[in-house]
Amino acid sequence: MQSETREYQKVIDYVSQMIADGQLKIGDRLPTERQIAETLSIGRNSTREALRMLEHIGMISCKRGSGNYLTDNVSRSVSEMVHMMLLLGQTDQAEICSFRRNMEKAVCRAVLDGKTFSRWETQVAEILHQACETQEREMQIELDRRFHYLLIQATENRFWIALLEPITDVYRKWIDAALQSANDFVKGQLQIEHQALFRALQNDDYAACEAAIDRHYDYVDAELSKSSK
Repeated sequence: MQSETREYQKVIDYVSQMIADGQLKIGDRLPTERQIAETLSIGRNSTREALRMLEHIGMISCKRGSGNYLTDNVSRSVSEMVHMMLLLGQTDQAEICSFRRNMEKAVCRAVLDGKTFSRWETQVAEILHQACETQEREMQIELDRRFHYLLIQATENRFWIALLEPITDVYRKWIDAALQSANDFVKGQLQIEHQALFRALQNDDYAACEAAIDRHYDYVDAELSKSSK
């Protein structure tokens, strides 16, 4: 078993080194299983299993009849991890919602510190305008989703994006269900807080960002509490 583990690690180290050396970029095809096995002097079975492990965590994708390709879907494994933690009872909705509230504050801090909001301001403003114009519930939910995703994108920090987008995907399922049942008053208040957050980012006012986020998530948590009963 230890020998197999060392062989798995050889494959992972080999692929990682190829990336570090610039021999592999996103979209490039990896050497074949046979080539890797021969290069590392290890068994084909161990090579195959190691590649499947890399595929499972989203580092590579397998195209039947074509080979294995380097991909950038590592965030998938984060989402799967959160789902597994929920299934095993290692976390719950309340903990994830609390994490998401605090992470949105951290996202705003990153946006303000990086002075990046001006590059995203027009896109965010357009989403807020569309949200005010539409009465269609499904579109309102979609625009809410886009608003929060854009805030993450506005950090322009790839690590933030890779970490938070899959967690948000888990969280969004609950939010979408809660927004489906929310009354017009609650929907209106959520839009008001989106506008307040937008102005706070424009004004480089982190305290106002925090306050708008807390008010927003107070409404969200109240709706989640109703929908879970």
